[in-house]
Order: sequence, then structure tokens, then C-alpha cells
Amino acid sequence: MKASDISEVKHLYQLDPDRCAIHRISGCFVNGDKTKVVHFTENFLTLPEEERFKYLELFRKCLSGTKDKNLLMLRPRQVHRDDHSGDLTGEECKLLQALIETDLKDEATLQEFFDHVIESFNYVDNYLILLARQNYDVPGKTLDGLDLEDASEEVYRHVLCAVCPVKPTKPGLGYVPSENAFHNLTPGQIVEMPMNGFLYPAFIERSQDPDYVLYYTKDTVDIRPDFADAVLGSATPLAAEGQKKSFGNLLTDTLGEESDLSTVLQIQENLQTLIREKKEEQESPILGKEDVRVILRDSGVDEERMKGFDERFDAVFTMPAEEAAAKEGEETPGDTEEGSAVSRYPEEIPIEERIFVASNLVPQRTLEVKNADFTIRINTDRTELLETRVLDGKKCLVIELEDGVSVNGIPIRV
Repeated sequence: MKASDISEVKHLYQLDPDRCAIHRISGCFVNGDKTKVVHFTENFLTLPEEERFKYLELFRKCLSGTKDKNLLMLRPRQVHRDDHSGDLTGEECKLLQALIETDLKDEATLQEFFDHVIESFNYVDNYLILLARQNYDVPGKTLDGLDLEDASEEVYRHVLCAVCPVKPTKPGLGYVPSENAFHNLTPGQIVEMPMNGFLYPAFIERSQDPDYVLYYTKDTVDIRPDFADAVLGSATPLAAEGQKKSFGNLLTDTLGEESDLSTVLQIQENLQTLIREKKEEQESPILGKEDVRVILRDSGVDEERMKGFDERFDAVFTMPAEEAAAKEGEETPGDTEEGSAVSRYPEEIPIEERIFVASNLVPQRTLEVKNADFTIRINTDRTELLETRVLDGKKCLVIELEDGVSVNGIPIRV
């Protein structure tokens, strides 16, 4: 989904009767013992306006954040279609489609979905699973981008899920309007902004695509792959922070002694150029193995350093055999060769889907240079001000100074 697609769906979750067409919402309150405390299904339009606004705020959050960091496009692994009917046959997609088809009215379907979430969502405190069901008459557009409200091209039928932590409020004095006085208020439970969520089916090029899911994660380090795997049938990519760290390790291992300032800055510049070229298309460049190889070669990395690059790249998307065995609860094999690995998702992620998102690899505004004693941040457009030299036998980082230099806000003369 492009940013424009996400924005169009997000506008459906405003308190606007001309746009918002939520049929029903359904929820399940789960405690820290993974026990269902209560579940409910409500006709959305019959709720008080204040409550509708609060629910919409939670759902909109699942369509917010940075694309490819908080918002990820996932493809369920089991997506395929029946040769005769063309219907989706993957189990997870069938369940999500059933939620849409039954309009959140079928109790058995709802409970099956809630059970899937509860089994896979590892969280020690209380949380609320929320579902919204909505139809959207997708308007046609004129050549200059204006909506043609009376020319609907299709109906986008979808479900939006939000998983929200529920936290206890603190006791304290509070004003009671009915008594015009302050009293000690009884602690309650308050629903906070979602940790995770998803939109199914995805809305791509202003049309529904049941082969994809838009997945939301508040945490860009732990994106809860077990939850996405169990509920959506989707393998998740490396988290944004994981991509940045893994790419750095890949460069360190590949460059070796060639890891000088000019080479690293050239790699950063080439990535920035690639991102700028795609910005108008609202897309983040995706880098597979061959793309990264070209970036490195264009940045001056010689063929000798590129030897073994394929193995190093694939190792980013695998886990050591010892870790894999521990994850399965097995004893670590004693005769495993050092450095051997098994695929994190052995059968589900083909090699061509092992990718980096370019915008996750480089800073968009400032470049950071640091060691144990200092940290320097410089505008990504002015990296030519940096160079390394040996002065009086000492290795130095040299920064070309211009007017307006200050230390802790105090101007200094150079």
C-alpha cells in the first residue's frame, strides 16, 4: 500500500457520517492469565458519540506511523486460490474472510479468532482485542484527482483489528460534577493505544487485495512475529531496527580493512540517492541480494572484498543452529559446526523475499559519527565536510568549519 492508499483508508475512521460506515465492532478483554474476561459485539452507530470517537481513535492508530517501520505489508504464506472457484484456501485467510462475510455476527467465528490471538500474543498484562467491520464505496476519480462520489467502482469490504493494553488507573482525588465536590475516585481500567493490529484485505491502488495484509506494530524492535504467523499466516521481515543493525554487520564483515570513512559515506550517499528517486512514487526501495551487491560495487568495494558476500547476506536472515534448537526446546546439538545455520522460517520465506528496506538502513536527516569519547551529528547533505587525516602522526577526524560555530550555544571564533 502506498501512503495515499493508507491515508484514504485512515479517513474512513473519522467521526464523519459521510465517510465512516462501520457496521459493527467486537471486542474481547483478556487478562494476564490469557483468560477471556468479557467479550462483546456492538452496533457501532448506536454507541454514544464520545465512545465512538474513542474507538475510532484506537483504530486510526493502527493506520499511523512510518511505512516499513510501523506499517508493514505482509503476504500470508498459505495464500492460494482454488482452481475452480478462485476462493482463498489458506486457513488464516479463510478465518479473516469469514469475519468479513459474517459481518462480525457469527459467535463461533469470533471466538475462533480471539482464541488464535490469545494463543499467540505474548503479553503479561491485560489487553483488549478490538475488531471493526466496514464497507467503503470506493469513488472514482477524475484526471485531476477529484472524487466522483456517484461513480463508485467497487466496494472495499474489510476488517481492522487493534490489540490494546489495558492499564489500571491510579486512585486519587477527583471532581464529581453531580455532587460539585472532590472525592476519592475508585481505580478503574483504561484502554491505551494499540501495540499491534492489522488491516485485511490490503487496499492497493485503491482496490482490495486479499493476498496482502497491512500490519501495524508500535514497537519497531519487537514486531511480534509469532502473532503475525499464527493469526495472519505471515512471516514477518526483520524489524526496522534489526535491519539497520544487520546491514551494519554485513558491511563490517564485507569491508573489513576497507571500512574507511570515504567508502562508508559513499554507500550512505548511494542509498540516499536511491530513496530520493523513489520518494515521488511514495515507495521505499527494496534491496535484495543483487541490489545490495550493486550498491557496494558502485561505492568502490573491490571484488576481493565481495568474496563470500552471498553467504554473509543469507546469514542475516538465518539463525544459528544452536539458537534454532533452543527455540524449539531441544538440546543444542554437540556436533554442529561453528557458523552453520538453519533458516528462521525454513519453508516459508524464499530467498527472493530476503530483503532490506532502504529507508531503514540510513538516516534521513543527520549522520552520526561516534566513538567512546564523542558523538558528532552532521546533515546528510553535507557529509563532504568530513574527512580523515593523519596529522603529526595521529589519526584525526577533520571537519571543515564554516561560520556560526558554537559550543553549548556559545558562539566561538575559529
